[in-house]
Amino acid sequence: MRFLHAIVVLIGIISTSTAYRDLDWYECMLQYQIYPRSFKDSDGDGIGDLRGLKLVIDFVPNHSSDEHEWFKLSQEGMAPYKDYYVWADGRIINESYTDVPNNWISLFEGSSAWAWNEKRRQYYYHVFSIKQPDLNYRNTALREEINNILRFWLELGVDGFRIDAPGWLMEAPHFRDEPLNPDGDKGFMALNHVYTMFQEENFDLIHEWRMVLEEFKNKDGHTRLLSVEDFSVPQFKAKYMGNSTYLMAQMPFNFMFEFKDYEENATNINDSIQSYLRTLPASGVPNWASESHDYTRIPTRFGAESVDAWNMLHLLLPGILNVYYGMELGLEDSFIRQDQRQDHIGRTQFDTTTRDTSRTPMPWDNTKNGGFTIAKKPWLPIHSNYVYKNVKSQLEDPESHLNTFKRLVKLRKTNVIRHGRFDTYVLSTWVFMYTRTLESETIAVIINLGTETEQICTNDVAQSLPAIMTVHTSSRNSDYKIGDEVTLSSTIGRPCSELRPKSGLVLSNSNANTYSRGCSILSSCAINLVVFVTGMSLSTRIIHSII
Repeated sequence: MRFLHAIVVLIGIISTSTAYRDLDWYECMLQYQIYPRSFKDSDGDGIGDLRGLKLVIDFVPNHSSDEHEWFKLSQEGMAPYKDYYVWADGRIINESYTDVPNNWISLFEGSSAWAWNEKRRQYYYHVFSIKQPDLNYRNTALREEINNILRFWLELGVDGFRIDAPGWLMEAPHFRDEPLNPDGDKGFMALNHVYTMFQEENFDLIHEWRMVLEEFKNKDGHTRLLSVEDFSVPQFKAKYMGNSTYLMAQMPFNFMFEFKDYEENATNINDSIQSYLRTLPASGVPNWASESHDYTRIPTRFGAESVDAWNMLHLLLPGILNVYYGMELGLEDSFIRQDQRQDHIGRTQFDTTTRDTSRTPMPWDNTKNGGFTIAKKPWLPIHSNYVYKNVKSQLEDPESHLNTFKRLVKLRKTNVIRHGRFDTYVLSTWVFMYTRTLESETIAVIINLGTETEQICTNDVAQSLPAIMTVHTSSRNSDYKIGDEVTLSSTIGRPCSELRPKSGLVLSNSNANTYSRGCSILSSCAINLVVFVTGMSLSTRIIHSII
Protein backbone atom coordinates (compact mmCIF):
# COMPACT_ATOMS: atom_id res chain seq x y z
CA MET A 1 0.00 0.00 0.00
CA ARG A 2 2.80 2.41 0.73
CA PHE A 3 4.65 1.79 -2.51
CA LEU A 4 4.97 4.08 -5.47
CA HIS A 5 2.71 3.32 -8.37
CA ALA A 6 0.89 5.10 -11.13
CA ILE A 7 -2.35 4.91 -13.01
CA VAL A 8 -3.07 5.95 -16.57
CA VAL A 9 -6.62 6.90 -17.50
CA LEU A 10 -8.00 6.52 -20.99
CA ILE A 11 -11.35 8.14 -21.63
CA GLY A 12 -13.59 8.05 -24.65
CA ILE A 13 -15.06 11.36 -25.77
CA ILE A 14 -18.53 11.79 -24.31
CA SER A 15 -21.27 11.08 -26.83
CA THR A 16 -23.08 14.13 -28.16
CA SER A 17 -26.28 12.13 -28.61
CA THR A 18 -29.18 13.53 -26.60
CA ALA A 19 -30.43 9.98 -25.98
CA TYR A 20 -27.83 9.28 -23.29
CA ARG A 21 -26.69 11.04 -20.15
CA ASP A 22 -23.35 12.78 -20.58
CA LEU A 23 -20.76 10.94 -18.52
CA ASP A 24 -18.18 12.81 -16.47
CA TRP A 25 -14.60 12.14 -17.57
CA TYR A 26 -13.94 9.46 -14.94
CA GLU A 27 -17.22 7.51 -15.16
CA CYS A 28 -16.18 5.08 -17.90
CA MET A 29 -12.42 5.49 -17.80
CA LEU A 30 -9.81 2.78 -18.09
CA GLN A 31 -7.10 3.25 -15.47
CA TYR A 32 -3.75 1.73 -16.31
CA GLN A 33 -1.75 1.30 -13.13
CA ILE A 34 2.00 1.00 -13.32
CA TYR A 35 4.64 0.24 -10.73
CA PRO A 36 7.18 2.96 -11.62
CA ARG A 37 10.28 1.09 -10.44
CA SER A 38 9.37 -1.66 -12.93
CA PHE A 39 7.93 0.17 -15.91
CA LYS A 40 10.88 1.74 -17.78
CA ASP A 41 14.41 2.66 -16.71
CA SER A 42 15.66 5.65 -18.71
CA ASP A 43 18.92 6.43 -16.87
CA GLY A 44 20.47 2.95 -16.74
CA ASP A 45 20.52 2.41 -12.99
CA GLY A 46 18.27 -0.65 -13.17
CA ILE A 47 15.34 1.10 -11.47
CA GLY A 48 12.32 2.40 -13.37
CA ASP A 49 11.87 6.15 -13.60
CA LEU A 50 9.14 8.08 -15.34
CA ARG A 51 9.38 11.20 -17.42
CA GLY A 52 7.04 13.35 -19.43
CA LEU A 53 3.40 14.06 -18.68
CA LYS A 54 1.49 15.79 -15.90
CA LEU A 55 0.96 14.24 -12.49
CA VAL A 56 -1.99 12.88 -10.56
CA ILE A 57 -1.16 11.94 -7.01
CA ASP A 58 -1.36 8.67 -5.13
CA PHE A 59 -1.98 10.18 -1.70
CA VAL A 60 -0.65 8.29 1.36
CA PRO A 61 -1.97 10.36 4.28
CA ASN A 62 -1.85 7.88 7.14
CA HIS A 63 1.81 8.36 8.01
CA SER A 64 5.08 9.97 7.11
CA SER A 65 8.62 8.65 7.24
CA ASP A 66 10.42 8.84 10.56
CA GLU A 67 13.03 10.83 8.62
CA HIS A 68 10.50 13.52 7.68
CA GLU A 69 11.21 16.99 9.04
CA TRP A 70 7.83 17.05 10.78
CA PHE A 71 8.68 13.96 12.80
CA LYS A 72 12.11 15.26 13.73
CA LEU A 73 10.56 18.48 15.05
CA SER A 74 7.74 16.59 16.75
CA GLN A 75 10.13 14.39 18.70
CA GLU A 76 11.84 17.58 19.86
CA GLY A 77 8.46 18.85 21.10
CA MET A 78 8.55 21.94 18.88
CA ALA A 79 5.32 23.78 18.02
CA PRO A 80 3.26 23.37 15.96
CA TYR A 81 4.64 19.90 15.16
CA LYS A 82 4.58 18.57 18.70
CA ASP A 83 1.23 16.82 18.23
CA TYR A 84 1.40 16.08 14.50
CA TYR A 85 1.89 12.40 15.39
CA VAL A 86 0.23 9.94 17.77
CA TRP A 87 2.32 10.03 20.92
CA ALA A 88 1.57 8.39 24.29
CA ASP A 89 3.22 7.78 27.62
CA GLY A 90 4.03 4.22 28.57
CA ARG A 91 1.77 2.19 30.81
CA ILE A 92 3.22 2.29 34.33
CA ILE A 93 4.03 -1.19 35.60
CA ASN A 94 5.95 -0.14 38.71
CA GLU A 95 8.15 2.73 39.88
CA SER A 96 11.02 1.74 37.63
CA TYR A 97 9.33 0.15 34.63
CA THR A 98 6.80 1.15 32.01
CA ASP A 99 5.43 -0.80 29.09
CA VAL A 100 3.81 0.11 25.77
CA PRO A 101 0.65 2.22 26.16
CA ASN A 102 -1.76 -0.57 25.14
CA ASN A 103 -2.05 -3.82 23.18
CA TRP A 104 -2.44 -2.30 19.70
CA ILE A 105 -0.66 -4.32 17.00
CA SER A 106 1.25 -3.35 13.86
CA LEU A 107 -0.17 -4.78 10.64
CA PHE A 108 3.27 -5.16 9.06
CA GLU A 109 5.16 -6.48 12.04
CA GLY A 110 2.55 -8.49 13.95
CA SER A 111 3.88 -7.14 17.25
CA SER A 112 3.32 -3.93 19.21
CA ALA A 113 2.41 -0.91 17.12
CA TRP A 114 4.20 1.34 19.61
CA ALA A 115 7.87 2.32 19.31
CA TRP A 116 9.90 4.08 21.97
CA ASN A 117 11.49 7.43 21.06
CA GLU A 118 14.40 8.25 23.33
CA LYS A 119 14.47 11.97 22.50
CA ARG A 120 10.84 12.56 23.38
CA ARG A 121 10.72 9.89 26.09
CA GLN A 122 7.38 8.72 24.73
CA TYR A 123 6.03 6.04 22.43
CA TYR A 124 4.80 6.79 18.92
CA TYR A 125 2.15 4.76 17.12
CA HIS A 126 2.79 3.03 13.78
CA VAL A 127 0.16 0.68 12.35
CA PHE A 128 2.48 -0.15 9.44
CA SER A 129 6.29 -0.07 9.54
CA ILE A 130 8.24 1.26 12.52
CA LYS A 131 9.71 3.70 10.00
CA GLN A 132 6.20 5.09 9.28
CA PRO A 133 4.81 6.97 12.31
CA ASP A 134 1.06 7.63 12.08
CA LEU A 135 -0.10 11.21 11.70
CA ASN A 136 -2.53 12.64 14.27
CA TYR A 137 -5.61 13.85 12.43
CA ARG A 138 -7.18 15.09 15.65
CA ASN A 139 -4.76 17.99 15.36
CA THR A 140 -6.43 20.79 13.36
CA ALA A 141 -3.13 22.37 12.32
CA LEU A 142 -2.00 19.09 10.75
CA ARG A 143 -5.32 18.74 8.92
CA GLU A 144 -4.91 22.15 7.36
CA GLU A 145 -1.32 21.32 6.39
CA ILE A 146 -2.61 18.25 4.55
CA ASN A 147 -5.39 20.25 2.89
CA ASN A 148 -2.82 22.73 1.66
CA ILE A 149 -0.69 19.93 0.24
CA LEU A 150 -3.72 18.84 -1.80
CA ARG A 151 -4.25 22.43 -2.94
CA PHE A 152 -0.60 22.67 -3.95
CA TRP A 153 -0.93 19.74 -6.35
CA LEU A 154 -4.32 20.89 -7.60
CA GLU A 155 -2.84 24.27 -8.44
CA LEU A 156 -0.27 22.43 -10.54
CA GLY A 157 -3.11 20.85 -12.52
CA VAL A 158 -3.55 17.33 -11.16
CA ASP A 159 -6.89 15.68 -11.84
CA GLY A 160 -7.38 13.82 -8.59
CA PHE A 161 -6.02 11.67 -5.79
CA ARG A 162 -6.08 8.04 -4.77
CA ILE A 163 -6.16 7.82 -0.98
CA ASP A 164 -4.13 4.94 0.35
CA ALA A 165 -5.25 2.97 3.44
CA PRO A 166 -8.16 5.23 4.52
CA GLY A 167 -9.38 2.71 7.10
CA TRP A 168 -6.41 3.43 9.37
CA LEU A 169 -6.45 7.24 9.33
CA MET A 170 -7.67 7.83 12.88
CA GLU A 171 -7.63 5.99 16.16
CA ALA A 172 -9.84 6.22 19.24
CA PRO A 173 -8.47 8.99 21.51
CA HIS A 174 -8.80 7.00 24.75
CA PHE A 175 -6.06 4.45 23.85
CA ARG A 176 -7.90 1.53 25.49
CA ASP A 177 -6.81 -2.04 24.84
CA GLU A 178 -8.55 -3.65 21.88
CA PRO A 179 -10.58 -6.79 22.62
CA LEU A 180 -9.33 -10.21 21.64
CA ASN A 181 -10.60 -11.69 18.40
CA PRO A 182 -12.10 -15.11 19.19
CA ASP A 183 -11.60 -16.15 15.56
CA GLY A 184 -8.10 -14.76 15.30
CA ASP A 185 -4.82 -16.59 15.57
CA LYS A 186 -1.83 -14.41 16.31
CA GLY A 187 -0.27 -11.14 15.33
CA PHE A 188 -2.54 -8.49 13.84
CA MET A 189 -5.51 -10.82 13.58
CA ALA A 190 -5.41 -11.65 17.31
CA LEU A 191 -7.43 -8.49 18.09
CA ASN A 192 -10.72 -6.95 17.04
CA HIS A 193 -9.55 -3.56 15.79
CA VAL A 194 -12.47 -1.54 17.07
CA TYR A 195 -10.26 1.39 18.15
CA THR A 196 -7.69 1.52 15.35
CA MET A 197 -9.65 0.82 12.16
CA PHE A 198 -12.70 2.28 10.41
CA GLN A 199 -13.37 5.04 12.91
CA GLU A 200 -16.34 7.19 11.90
CA GLU A 201 -14.08 10.26 11.84
CA ASN A 202 -12.25 8.72 8.87
CA PHE A 203 -15.29 9.46 6.72
CA ASP A 204 -15.25 13.06 7.88
CA LEU A 205 -11.68 13.33 6.61
CA ILE A 206 -12.68 11.92 3.22
CA HIS A 207 -15.45 14.51 3.03
CA GLU A 208 -13.04 17.28 4.04
CA TRP A 209 -10.63 16.31 1.26
CA ARG A 210 -13.43 16.04 -1.29
CA MET A 211 -14.48 19.58 -0.42
CA VAL A 212 -10.94 20.76 -1.17
CA LEU A 213 -11.32 19.22 -4.62
CA GLU A 214 -14.73 20.85 -5.00
CA GLU A 215 -13.12 24.27 -4.37
CA PHE A 216 -11.28 23.83 -7.66
CA LYS A 217 -14.26 22.42 -9.53
CA ASN A 218 -16.24 25.47 -8.50
CA LYS A 219 -13.58 27.64 -10.13
CA ASP A 220 -13.37 25.96 -13.53
CA GLY A 221 -16.15 23.35 -13.75
CA HIS A 222 -13.69 20.46 -14.10
CA THR A 223 -14.32 17.46 -11.83
CA ARG A 224 -11.40 16.20 -9.75
CA LEU A 225 -11.47 12.52 -8.84
CA LEU A 226 -11.19 11.29 -5.27
CA SER A 227 -10.72 7.53 -5.00
CA VAL A 228 -9.90 5.40 -1.98
CA GLU A 229 -8.05 2.11 -1.59
CA ASP A 230 -9.94 -0.12 0.81
CA PHE A 231 -10.07 -3.90 1.03
CA SER A 232 -13.20 -4.18 3.17
CA VAL A 233 -16.51 -5.74 2.10
CA PRO A 234 -18.58 -3.96 -0.58
CA GLN A 235 -21.26 -2.91 1.89
CA PHE A 236 -18.66 -0.96 3.85
CA LYS A 237 -17.00 0.53 0.78
CA ALA A 238 -20.27 2.21 -0.16
CA LYS A 239 -19.97 4.43 2.92
CA TYR A 240 -16.93 6.11 1.37
CA MET A 241 -19.14 7.42 -1.45
CA GLY A 242 -21.34 9.59 0.77
CA ASN A 243 -24.43 11.02 -0.89
CA SER A 244 -25.59 14.05 -2.86
CA THR A 245 -25.58 16.27 0.23
CA TYR A 246 -22.40 14.92 1.83
CA LEU A 247 -19.82 14.41 -0.89
CA MET A 248 -17.04 11.92 -0.35
CA ALA A 249 -15.05 9.67 -2.71
CA GLN A 250 -16.39 9.04 -6.20
CA MET A 251 -14.55 5.73 -6.35
CA PRO A 252 -13.70 3.24 -3.59
CA PHE A 253 -11.51 0.67 -5.35
CA ASN A 254 -13.28 -2.67 -5.84
CA PHE A 255 -10.65 -5.41 -5.47
CA MET A 256 -12.99 -8.43 -5.29
CA PHE A 257 -11.57 -10.10 -8.41
CA GLU A 258 -8.06 -10.02 -6.90
CA PHE A 259 -9.10 -12.58 -4.30
CA LYS A 260 -10.45 -15.10 -6.82
CA ASP A 261 -8.68 -18.06 -8.38
CA TYR A 262 -9.22 -21.22 -10.41
CA GLU A 263 -11.61 -22.64 -7.77
CA GLU A 264 -14.27 -20.05 -8.67
CA ASN A 265 -17.25 -21.27 -10.67
CA ALA A 266 -19.79 -19.27 -12.65
CA THR A 267 -22.18 -18.87 -9.72
CA ASN A 268 -19.43 -17.47 -7.51
CA ILE A 269 -18.46 -14.89 -10.15
CA ASN A 270 -22.09 -13.98 -10.79
CA ASP A 271 -22.95 -13.60 -7.09
CA SER A 272 -19.87 -11.46 -6.42
CA ILE A 273 -20.70 -9.05 -9.24
CA GLN A 274 -24.36 -8.74 -8.31
CA SER A 275 -23.66 -8.41 -4.59
CA TYR A 276 -21.23 -5.56 -5.29
CA LEU A 277 -23.63 -3.73 -7.61
CA ARG A 278 -26.42 -3.94 -5.04
CA THR A 279 -24.31 -2.05 -2.52
CA LEU A 280 -23.73 0.99 -4.73
CA PRO A 281 -25.70 4.14 -3.95
CA ALA A 282 -27.99 5.48 -6.68
CA SER A 283 -25.31 7.85 -7.97
CA GLY A 284 -22.43 5.38 -7.52
CA VAL A 285 -20.23 4.36 -10.44
CA PRO A 286 -18.99 0.74 -10.34
CA ASN A 287 -15.29 0.00 -10.69
CA TRP A 288 -13.34 -3.22 -11.11
CA ALA A 289 -9.76 -4.36 -10.47
CA SER A 290 -8.36 -7.82 -11.29
CA GLU A 291 -4.68 -7.27 -10.49
CA SER A 292 -2.52 -4.86 -8.50
CA HIS A 293 0.93 -4.47 -6.97
CA ASP A 294 -0.22 -6.22 -3.78
CA TYR A 295 -1.60 -9.49 -5.16
CA THR A 296 -0.76 -12.27 -7.60
CA ARG A 297 -1.54 -11.86 -11.29
CA ILE A 298 -4.41 -13.46 -13.20
CA PRO A 299 -2.32 -16.12 -15.05
CA THR A 300 -0.84 -17.19 -11.72
CA ARG A 301 -4.26 -17.61 -10.14
CA PHE A 302 -6.33 -18.89 -13.09
CA GLY A 303 -3.73 -20.36 -15.46
CA ALA A 304 -1.88 -18.86 -18.42
CA GLU A 305 -4.62 -19.93 -20.87
CA SER A 306 -7.17 -17.76 -19.01
CA VAL A 307 -5.64 -14.40 -19.96
CA ASP A 308 -7.84 -13.48 -22.92
CA ALA A 309 -11.02 -14.79 -21.31
CA TRP A 310 -10.39 -12.82 -18.16
CA ASN A 311 -9.61 -9.65 -20.08
CA MET A 312 -12.91 -10.10 -21.90
CA LEU A 313 -14.79 -10.45 -18.64
CA HIS A 314 -13.01 -7.46 -17.12
CA LEU A 315 -12.81 -4.91 -19.92
CA LEU A 316 -16.46 -4.77 -20.96
CA LEU A 317 -17.99 -4.38 -17.50
CA PRO A 318 -19.88 -1.15 -16.78
CA GLY A 319 -18.14 1.77 -15.08
CA ILE A 320 -14.47 2.29 -14.29
CA LEU A 321 -11.80 -0.30 -15.07
CA ASN A 322 -8.45 -0.66 -13.32
CA VAL A 323 -5.77 -2.43 -15.34
CA TYR A 324 -2.38 -3.28 -13.83
CA TYR A 325 0.60 -2.95 -16.17
CA GLY A 326 1.36 -6.17 -18.01
CA MET A 327 -2.19 -7.48 -17.75
CA GLU A 328 -2.51 -6.74 -21.47
CA LEU A 329 0.47 -9.03 -22.12
CA GLY A 330 -0.64 -11.82 -19.80
CA LEU A 331 2.35 -11.30 -17.51
CA GLU A 332 2.74 -13.96 -14.84
CA ASP A 333 4.23 -13.71 -11.38
CA SER A 334 7.99 -14.26 -11.35
CA PHE A 335 10.05 -16.47 -9.08
CA ILE A 336 12.00 -14.26 -6.66
CA ARG A 337 14.80 -15.79 -4.63
CA GLN A 338 15.23 -14.78 -1.02
CA ASP A 339 18.41 -12.87 -1.86
CA GLN A 340 16.56 -10.90 -4.57
CA ARG A 341 13.66 -9.73 -2.43
CA GLN A 342 13.02 -6.01 -2.13
CA ASP A 343 9.71 -6.28 -0.26
CA HIS A 344 10.36 -7.97 3.05
CA ILE A 345 6.85 -7.59 4.42
CA GLY A 346 4.89 -10.25 2.55
CA ARG A 347 1.36 -10.02 1.20
CA THR A 348 -0.32 -10.56 4.57
CA GLN A 349 0.62 -11.79 8.00
CA PHE A 350 -0.36 -15.31 6.99
CA ASP A 351 0.91 -15.13 3.40
CA THR A 352 4.57 -14.24 3.73
CA THR A 353 5.27 -14.64 0.01
CA THR A 354 6.82 -11.46 -1.30
CA ARG A 355 4.73 -9.01 -3.29
CA ASP A 356 7.79 -8.59 -5.53
CA THR A 357 6.55 -11.49 -7.66
CA SER A 358 3.90 -9.25 -9.26
CA ARG A 359 6.12 -6.16 -9.44
CA THR A 360 8.81 -7.33 -11.84
CA PRO A 361 9.97 -5.19 -14.79
CA MET A 362 7.91 -4.66 -17.93
CA PRO A 363 9.28 -6.72 -20.87
CA TRP A 364 9.47 -4.36 -23.85
CA ASP A 365 11.32 -6.62 -26.29
CA ASN A 366 13.55 -9.73 -26.39
CA THR A 367 16.86 -7.92 -25.87
CA LYS A 368 18.87 -8.12 -22.65
CA ASN A 369 16.67 -7.45 -19.61
CA GLY A 370 13.66 -7.23 -21.89
CA GLY A 371 14.61 -3.72 -22.99
CA PHE A 372 13.71 -2.45 -19.51
CA THR A 373 17.21 -1.24 -18.62
CA ILE A 374 20.74 -1.08 -19.98
CA ALA A 375 22.09 -1.84 -16.49
CA LYS A 376 23.71 -5.22 -15.84
CA LYS A 377 20.64 -6.26 -13.92
CA PRO A 378 17.32 -4.60 -12.99
CA TRP A 379 16.20 -3.95 -9.42
CA LEU A 380 14.05 -7.11 -9.62
CA PRO A 381 14.64 -9.98 -12.06
CA ILE A 382 12.51 -9.81 -15.19
CA HIS A 383 10.42 -12.91 -15.89
CA SER A 384 12.48 -15.40 -17.90
CA ASN A 385 9.75 -15.72 -20.54
CA TYR A 386 10.42 -12.15 -21.72
CA VAL A 387 12.20 -13.65 -24.76
CA TYR A 388 8.80 -14.41 -26.33
CA LYS A 389 6.31 -12.61 -24.07
CA ASN A 390 7.05 -8.92 -24.59
CA VAL A 391 5.46 -5.80 -26.05
CA LYS A 392 7.31 -5.89 -29.38
CA SER A 393 6.57 -9.52 -30.20
CA GLN A 394 2.93 -9.20 -29.22
CA LEU A 395 2.41 -6.06 -31.28
CA GLU A 396 3.58 -8.07 -34.30
CA ASP A 397 1.23 -11.00 -33.60
CA PRO A 398 -2.39 -10.21 -34.60
CA GLU A 399 -3.76 -12.87 -32.22
CA SER A 400 -1.60 -11.96 -29.22
CA HIS A 401 -2.96 -11.08 -25.79
CA LEU A 402 -1.98 -7.46 -26.43
CA ASN A 403 -3.83 -7.13 -29.72
CA THR A 404 -6.87 -8.92 -28.27
CA PHE A 405 -6.74 -6.46 -25.39
CA LYS A 406 -6.54 -3.49 -27.76
CA ARG A 407 -9.53 -4.76 -29.73
CA LEU A 408 -11.56 -5.01 -26.51
CA VAL A 409 -10.56 -1.49 -25.48
CA LYS A 410 -11.81 -0.17 -28.81
CA LEU A 411 -15.10 -1.96 -28.29
CA ARG A 412 -15.27 -0.44 -24.82
CA LYS A 413 -15.46 3.02 -26.41
CA THR A 414 -18.79 2.25 -28.10
CA ASN A 415 -22.06 3.44 -26.62
CA VAL A 416 -23.37 -0.09 -26.16
CA ILE A 417 -20.60 -0.61 -23.59
CA ARG A 418 -20.56 2.94 -22.21
CA HIS A 419 -24.32 3.22 -21.76
CA GLY A 420 -25.78 -0.25 -22.32
CA ARG A 421 -27.85 -2.31 -19.92
CA PHE A 422 -25.85 -4.90 -17.97
CA ASP A 423 -27.20 -8.40 -17.21
CA THR A 424 -25.39 -11.49 -15.88
CA TYR A 425 -26.17 -15.18 -16.42
CA VAL A 426 -24.97 -18.57 -15.20
CA LEU A 427 -25.18 -20.86 -18.24
CA SER A 428 -23.78 -23.88 -16.39
CA THR A 429 -21.54 -24.66 -13.44
CA TRP A 430 -18.42 -23.33 -15.18
CA VAL A 431 -19.78 -21.07 -17.92
CA PHE A 432 -20.49 -17.43 -17.07
CA MET A 433 -22.03 -14.85 -19.39
CA TYR A 434 -23.01 -11.22 -19.29
CA THR A 435 -24.61 -8.98 -21.89
CA ARG A 436 -24.51 -5.28 -22.70
CA THR A 437 -27.59 -4.07 -24.56
CA LEU A 438 -28.50 -0.68 -26.02
CA GLU A 439 -31.46 -0.26 -28.35
CA SER A 440 -30.93 -2.85 -31.10
CA GLU A 441 -27.30 -3.64 -30.25
CA THR A 442 -26.26 -6.53 -27.98
CA ILE A 443 -22.81 -7.67 -26.92
CA ALA A 444 -22.46 -10.98 -25.05
CA VAL A 445 -19.33 -12.01 -23.13
CA ILE A 446 -19.02 -15.74 -22.43
CA ILE A 447 -16.16 -17.44 -20.58
CA ASN A 448 -15.53 -21.04 -19.63
CA LEU A 449 -13.90 -21.05 -16.19
CA GLY A 450 -13.63 -24.83 -16.08
CA THR A 451 -11.22 -27.51 -17.24
CA GLU A 452 -13.46 -29.25 -19.79
CA THR A 453 -15.15 -28.19 -23.02
CA GLU A 454 -18.67 -26.95 -22.27
CA GLN A 455 -21.80 -26.26 -24.30
CA ILE A 456 -22.88 -22.61 -24.31
CA CYS A 457 -26.68 -22.74 -24.34
CA THR A 458 -28.85 -19.78 -23.40
CA ASN A 459 -32.21 -21.57 -23.89
CA ASP A 460 -33.31 -21.41 -20.26
CA VAL A 461 -31.68 -18.23 -18.96
CA ALA A 462 -31.49 -15.66 -21.74
CA GLN A 463 -34.28 -16.42 -24.17
CA SER A 464 -34.30 -12.89 -25.58
CA LEU A 465 -30.81 -13.37 -27.07
CA PRO A 466 -30.59 -14.28 -30.75
CA ALA A 467 -30.18 -18.00 -31.37
CA ILE A 468 -27.09 -17.23 -33.45
CA MET A 469 -24.57 -14.48 -32.78
CA THR A 470 -21.31 -13.45 -34.45
CA VAL A 471 -17.83 -13.59 -32.91
CA HIS A 472 -16.49 -10.08 -32.33
CA THR A 473 -13.40 -11.18 -30.35
CA SER A 474 -12.16 -14.66 -29.47
CA SER A 475 -9.44 -15.94 -27.19
CA ARG A 476 -6.67 -17.69 -29.04
CA ASN A 477 -7.45 -21.00 -27.35
CA SER A 478 -11.18 -20.92 -28.21
CA ASP A 479 -10.84 -22.26 -31.79
CA TYR A 480 -13.13 -19.47 -33.05
CA LYS A 481 -12.26 -16.64 -35.42
CA ILE A 482 -13.68 -13.15 -35.81
CA GLY A 483 -16.88 -13.35 -37.84
CA ASP A 484 -17.67 -16.98 -36.99
CA GLU A 485 -21.27 -17.80 -36.12
CA VAL A 486 -22.00 -19.21 -32.65
CA THR A 487 -25.23 -21.10 -31.90
CA LEU A 488 -26.61 -20.23 -28.46
CA SER A 489 -29.98 -21.97 -28.63
CA SER A 490 -30.85 -25.53 -29.57
CA THR A 491 -34.42 -24.49 -30.40
CA ILE A 492 -33.53 -23.86 -34.05
CA GLY A 493 -32.69 -27.46 -34.78
CA ARG A 494 -28.94 -27.12 -34.28
CA PRO A 495 -26.92 -28.11 -31.21
CA CYS A 496 -25.50 -25.31 -29.07
CA SER A 497 -21.90 -24.44 -29.79
CA GLU A 498 -19.12 -25.51 -27.44
CA LEU A 499 -16.38 -23.53 -25.73
CA ARG A 500 -12.97 -24.89 -24.79
CA PRO A 501 -11.70 -24.69 -21.18
CA LYS A 502 -10.26 -21.38 -19.97
CA SER A 503 -11.37 -19.65 -23.18
CA GLY A 504 -13.74 -16.81 -23.93
CA LEU A 505 -15.81 -15.15 -26.63
CA VAL A 506 -17.27 -11.70 -27.21
CA LEU A 507 -20.32 -12.03 -29.43
CA SER A 508 -22.35 -9.44 -31.29
CA ASN A 509 -25.76 -9.42 -32.95
CA SER A 510 -24.21 -7.18 -35.61
CA ASN A 511 -21.56 -7.87 -38.21
CA ALA A 512 -18.22 -8.14 -36.38
CA ASN A 513 -16.74 -5.53 -38.74
CA THR A 514 -19.15 -2.95 -37.30
CA TYR A 515 -16.87 -2.83 -34.26
CA SER A 516 -13.56 -3.73 -35.85
CA ARG A 517 -12.39 -0.12 -35.86
CA GLY A 518 -13.52 0.30 -32.27
CA CYS A 519 -16.67 2.26 -33.02
CA SER A 520 -20.30 1.60 -33.59
CA ILE A 521 -22.29 4.18 -35.51
CA LEU A 522 -23.31 5.59 -32.13
CA SER A 523 -19.89 6.56 -30.81
CA SER A 524 -16.81 8.66 -31.43
CA CYS A 525 -13.40 6.90 -31.46
CA ALA A 526 -11.42 9.77 -29.97
CA ILE A 527 -9.47 9.20 -26.75
CA ASN A 528 -8.28 11.59 -24.08
CA LEU A 529 -5.18 10.60 -22.12
CA VAL A 530 -4.69 11.46 -18.46
CA VAL A 531 -1.88 10.14 -16.27
CA PHE A 532 -2.21 9.17 -12.62
CA VAL A 533 1.21 8.93 -10.98
CA THR A 534 2.88 9.28 -7.61
CA GLY A 535 5.71 11.77 -7.44
CA MET A 536 6.94 11.30 -11.00
CA SER A 537 5.77 11.95 -14.52
CA LEU A 538 5.11 9.26 -17.06
CA SER A 539 7.02 7.98 -20.06
CA THR A 540 4.98 8.39 -23.22
CA ARG A 541 5.96 4.83 -24.08
CA ILE A 542 2.99 3.69 -21.99
CA ILE A 543 0.63 4.45 -24.86
CA HIS A 544 1.76 1.24 -26.62
CA SER A 545 -0.67 -0.88 -24.71
CA ILE A 546 -4.01 0.74 -25.07
CA ILE A 547 -4.45 2.91 -28.15
